[in-house]
Amino acid sequence: MTARTFSSPIFVKDVDQAILQIATVADALGFLARWPEQRRGPIYNTAMRACHAAREDRLSVDGARNAFAGFARSVGIREPEAAPIEPWMVTSKRGRMPL
Repeated sequence: MTARTFSSPIFVKDVDQAILQIATVADALGFLARWPEQRRGPIYNTAMRACHAAREDRLSVDGARNAFAGFARSVGIREPEAAPIEPWMVTSKRGRMPL
């Protein structure tokens, strides 16, 4: 079985409000398996089916990613992509780099 890595990760909040990075089909399936049963619905089921189909090579990994992203957006847990912070972007409190 291959890694089935998403083209770009999806960031979501879990029940403890921690931000998680979902980068593979396996990550998405694990997250969905832990989702509370009382909060599952048709969009959850679609995401779960899509991830299983991608794991079995019946759907593209991007198809599963899109389904998971749609689920995350629909339940309000999707977070914006994390912006990389390069060392040159950080300044001292005075607005200048230390010498």
